[in-house]
Amino acid sequence: MRFVLASESPRRVDLLHMAGYDFTARKSGFPEVVEDNPKETVEANARGKALTVTAELSGEVILAADTIVYLPELPAKEATLGQARSADEVRRMLGLLAGRAHEVYSGVAVARDGDVSIRCAMTRVRMRPLSEAEISAYVGLGEGLGKAGGYAIQGKAALFVEGIEGDYTNVVGLPLALTSKMLEEYGVRWY
Repeated sequence: MRFVLASESPRRVDLLHMAGYDFTARKSGFPEVVEDNPKETVEANARGKALTVTAELSGEVILAADTIVYLPELPAKEATLGQARSADEVRRMLGLLAGRAHEVYSGVAVARDGDVSIRCAMTRVRMRPLSEAEISAYVGLGEGLGKAGGYAIQGKAALFVEGIEGDYTNVVGLPLALTSKMLEEYGVRWY
């Protein structure tokens, strides 16, 4: 059974194709929000994206997700790192993450018509200390642009990660184990 991914994220598209799903991708256009609590942030955004697309596509199964990086030791207003939109943001975010553990939260929503199911996954990532030269070289690659926390664990930033506790695919942008269980509840299987 096909479904609609309420995202055009290349990482989410690649992960779902790798897992064998049949789907179409569509941008939701939902304006993302930031709450004080990371779980509430990703769940609100996933819900909003799913319901926005569901309103346009009656009867279709819709999958939506939102991923953020969270630094629990920072004040609430500064702790959430969304997508890096510039080289300066990549530099700033990597400076914050270097030598620390952080949490990656993904909210996942599956909806059809008025019914919506929402869950959250969290993965802890420990990044080693980084030199200014390493940060500058990484910024110059452009790989961190558009990525939560300003880095792509599936790319060169894998060199910076000392440890991970939880679902690796969550850090890439979509927790596949959780997502597959949720889609199956709506009759969508990878096999």
